Amino acid sequence: MSTGVLLYCFDTSEVAYHKFAEKCVRLIKKNLKLEITIVTNFETFKKFKPLGKINYKLIENRQGNKRPYRGKHITWHNLDRTLAYEHSPYDTTILMDVDYFCFTDNLLTYTDTKYDFLVHNKVHDLTGENIIEGKNESTLPIIWATVTIFRKSVFAKHVFDLIQHIQQYYVHYRNLYRIKYKNYRNDFAFAIALHQLNGFNSHKNFIPTPMAMLAHEVDVLEMTDKGCAFKYNGKVSVTNEQDVHIMDKEFANG
Repeated sequence: MSTGVLLYCFDTSEVAYHKFAEKCVRLIKKNLKLEITIVTNFETFKKFKPLGKINYKLIENRQGNKRPYRGKHITWHNLDRTLAYEHSPYDTTILMDVDYFCFTDNLLTYTDTKYDFLVHNKVHDLTGENIIEGKNESTLPIIWATVTIFRKSVFAKHVFDLIQHIQQYYVHYRNLYRIKYKNYRNDFAFAIALHQLNGFNSHKNFIPTPMAMLAHEVDVLEMTDKGCAFKYNGKVSVTNEQDVHIMDKEFANG
């Protein structure tokens, strides 16, 4: 039975996501020691530094999504994640954003459970200021698609098939669940799919620990193989051996 990490990486005119991916891959190799597959387009692929043994799957990614970021709207290529079940060559897959950094091997714990599909439903703001959104955004509690662990199974296949349907008819589902954002977000699509597949009841099987996170308002100053230093509201703090989702896009461009 194979286990590996699946990443999606598409540079935009505003953000060099491949630089995030290079840091992400280095930490996966150091701490998870799993095989890695990167789904990307040819334009982004050409920019990668040599990363050692990596599997690349080149696709023509879909266009046309935007996200708010520091007072503006920037391009966001997040539409192909719905195909992760088909794109993954692994029996058990850790589907991970390239701006999620594994400073520990903790995710390995969740690759050997009885559950076919696991995501986070809670986050922890490392600034302590609770600035991360997630409340009163829809009638359905949000889940976070940043890290998704799934096994090739009937249930996981149903989840991704339904997510593709939700994406296609997202305007309808956005209205149905009163989602306040007009742009497509995998977080909500995953939440809707899990809600419906569980008989319109709350999905119960989540990664038990909150996902540590630094919101886009937080400036990341430095990253090492152990953690990162960050600044918010004039205060500088550090993380040490803690997995973290970093949303500061200037950090990638630096």
